[in-house]
Amino acid sequence: MVHDPFVAVGTSTDLLAHATDLRRRWDDRFADGHDARVRDVIADSWTRMAGAGLDPEQLRPTSAVDDDLLESARRHSPLRWCLDDLRGALASMAQDAEHIMVVADPVGTLLWIEGHGRVLDQARSIDFVPGMNWTERSAGTNAIGTALAIDHAVQVFSAEHFLPEQHPWWCSAAPIHHPLTGELLGIVDLSGPQRTAHPHSLALVDAAARIAEQTLRQRVERRTAGGDPAVASRPNRHGRGHVLTGGPTARIDLLATHHATMTRPGHAPMALTLRQGEVVALLAIHRDGLTAEQLTLHLYGDRGNPVTTRALVSRLRDVVGDVVTTRPYRLDDAVRVDLQTVRQLLARGDGAAALAMYRGPLLPQSEVPDVERVRTEIDLAVRAIALRAGPDAIWRWLDTASGTDDLEAIERFLAVAVPDDVRVPAARVRRDAVRGRWQA
Repeated sequence: MVHDPFVAVGTSTDLLAHATDLRRRWDDRFADGHDARVRDVIADSWTRMAGAGLDPEQLRPTSAVDDDLLESARRHSPLRWCLDDLRGALASMAQDAEHIMVVADPVGTLLWIEGHGRVLDQARSIDFVPGMNWTERSAGTNAIGTALAIDHAVQVFSAEHFLPEQHPWWCSAAPIHHPLTGELLGIVDLSGPQRTAHPHSLALVDAAARIAEQTLRQRVERRTAGGDPAVASRPNRHGRGHVLTGGPTARIDLLATHHATMTRPGHAPMALTLRQGEVVALLAIHRDGLTAEQLTLHLYGDRGNPVTTRALVSRLRDVVGDVVTTRPYRLDDAVRVDLQTVRQLLARGDGAAALAMYRGPLLPQSEVPDVERVRTEIDLAVRAIALRAGPDAIWRWLDTASGTDDLEAIERFLAVAVPDDVRVPAARVRRDAVRGRWQA
């Protein structure tokens, strides 16, 4: 019997019988369209798949980076500092028990995969290889993607996976966080053939993640003790503590959401109102800050009242704290805003990374002129990058709210994709639907 809702199997579970039962439930849901009782964590993931309009017969993992960008991603990942610890905790078990160890970055790109040779060969058949993207939107319900989605360790077994070709597998994954800021740094995972599944694998992976975090903490503490200028003491409303200068203590997402959200380490995302999101967006655009009068002009035009703006910012600061500083209004350096990141990547010509970070349009409901201008600039730039690249990049653009009905991009994808690309039928259906709406 399994008591932990995040563990898929128990010590006494008949794995073959359980896999057969799960396949019946998967067929009930995805082949027959009936309700199917599965664990809540799996049901929630399947609901996310349905909400995104994903089809298990059509969806396949997409490539996130090519070989050159993969090496760059590995060099820049902070998880490289704890890779030996992860190997020490998991690699011997992976080799002996026919498992593989996987390390992914916070956007689901598989960076390192090591372990049993035969299992590594089998993994290639389901595109479980370095450089591929294994978020839920790319690879369906799977331990890596679902752990990213819920920021919690989770085990997925057999037909709990969304994609049928993953049904012969199990996987256990745990998130790794920055020891000071709580920022999600990536995922460590153990995977293998379903006959080798064991409930203790999740506890083992979670323990490996904690070891990795401790290694990162010791590294930060050593640098602090050595007077490293990258570490500074910064005051806040709750006291004074050591943070990495430039390391995010909060994250604000403005792209691909109906409203802005702010996430602090260890807390669930908080929704901001449209006006609050517009303030953050304007401060992200105007990095040097804005006075109350300047912010009023951007938000309300000539008829605005700075008193209203000051009250708006005061309410915003009640929610986000010192993320927004005053005199002038400015975003603190310790907050990471996806809008700023994408604009910086575009400015230095790193189109592939910008496309990977882009999730959709900037505050699509906003009519603030500067927000509309930057929204259009980013959409056009990312679209141009995608159309100049290969089918994977174009599909990534088509998978966003801005690109979903882009007829030129759909036709470009069909022109460059190989005939047996499983996404081609879906692209043809979308092309015909867009043409039909235009004719209507």
